[in-house]
Amino acid sequence: MTVRKTLRALGRSALLPGVVAAAACLPEPEPAIDQATVINDNTSVRVEASGSSRTLFMLDAGDRVDILRKDGSWYRVRDVEQIEGWMDETTLIRDMTRRDMEAAVAEARDLPVQNTAETTDVVNLRMAPGRDTDTIRRLRRGVELEVLDHRTTPRPGGNATDIWFRVRPSQDEIGWVFSQLIEFDAPEPIRPFMEGRTYVAVQRLKTVEDPETGPREWYVVAERRDDADPAAAFDGVRVFVWDVEEHRYETTLRLRNLDGRLPLERIGDEADPGFRFSVIGPSGEPVVREYVMRETLPRAVR
Repeated sequence: MTVRKTLRALGRSALLPGVVAAAACLPEPEPAIDQATVINDNTSVRVEASGSSRTLFMLDAGDRVDILRKDGSWYRVRDVEQIEGWMDETTLIRDMTRRDMEAAVAEARDLPVQNTAETTDVVNLRMAPGRDTDTIRRLRRGVELEVLDHRTTPRPGGNATDIWFRVRPSQDEIGWVFSQLIEFDAPEPIRPFMEGRTYVAVQRLKTVEDPETGPREWYVVAERRDDADPAAAFDGVRVFVWDVEEHRYETTLRLRNLDGRLPLERIGDEADPGFRFSVIGPSGEPVVREYVMRETLPRAVR
């Protein structure tokens, strides 16, 4: 028997004296509402729904448990030997959650990637936007993400609004993270022009050749001020082109005060690129705006 399994056995005998003998006197076991798989080795099953509660025994990655009920961020579980305890929701993944995530991954497979980002702290990857939704798993600091979409939810117990982004940490996972715990990337050449804004979406338009500096990219970005309306994914759009004569980036379009919605999409081909996005119109419905590049200048076509 491994040390881990020995500790598990000892933990049960020491912390739960008489539990086996008493089992015959107990009523019918509580029915399971779902099953789940433990994510990591050496995961605690606790006496109460608290991180400071005593550990009854340990489970390993791949172990299976029944889910009996949920209390906040804790699950009441029962293992294969019919012993019950509490587990933090981030330590396991429910079968229902796995099925929902697999469906979400398939549904989002063709969504255009808006940008990349990195977690700045430990963050819960959730099935849906909101502080009380199911947690898929906990992402460590420094995890790279593909950003796909944006949503808001009312903050519990107040009038504030939380901002969430739909992200893809890997090709097999997709979920939602709290906006304040991620940092968006920006292409190095245009970072000096950010002016304190976040580039929520970045799309490359084309590549041009500068005889002196080599190939240079043109970009369209969806930018966001910190004090923008939370419901708007972005409040500005900016186009950067490379001036091959002056050997510098120039802005040839800058739209402000938008109620923008993702996605920001590149359209056309390398020779004749363009882009489109949506804004919320006066009627409250999304209105598509589309631009094509005429030389270095974007021209609105709708």
